[in-house]
Amino acid sequence: LATGASQLPRWFQAMQGAFGAATRVPGQCQTAAANIAEGFRKLGQSPQLVKVFSDRGEFLSWQGREMDSNNNFHVAVLNGARIFDAYTGAAGMTWAEYQVAMQSMGTLQYVVLP
Repeated sequence: LATGASQLPRWFQAMQGAFGAATRVPGQCQTAAANIAEGFRKLGQSPQLVKVFSDRGEFLSWQGREMDSNNNFHVAVLNGARIFDAYTGAAGMTWAEYQVAMQSMGTLQYVVLP
């Protein structure tokens, strides 16, 4: 590495891994979100875990191609004005962009988790 370090810190590797294809399956969202949030915290930011859900229906899908949830429950990270999860990639999305990409039968909403 250019910094002279022989290895990336584990938290950074976990954050990178959270954006990988292996986490884009139902049931992996909580672990992925926790790893993303921890990475932001280590970088001095103040991320919040959020529950993403629809006001109608049980299914959430990513751009109509990948099943994200079959129980109307998904966890993502709100950091500043952007939402991050395994599907958004490291750049994240605004809430308006995320509402278009994460499809459901009703209106997509989120609440901050304690």
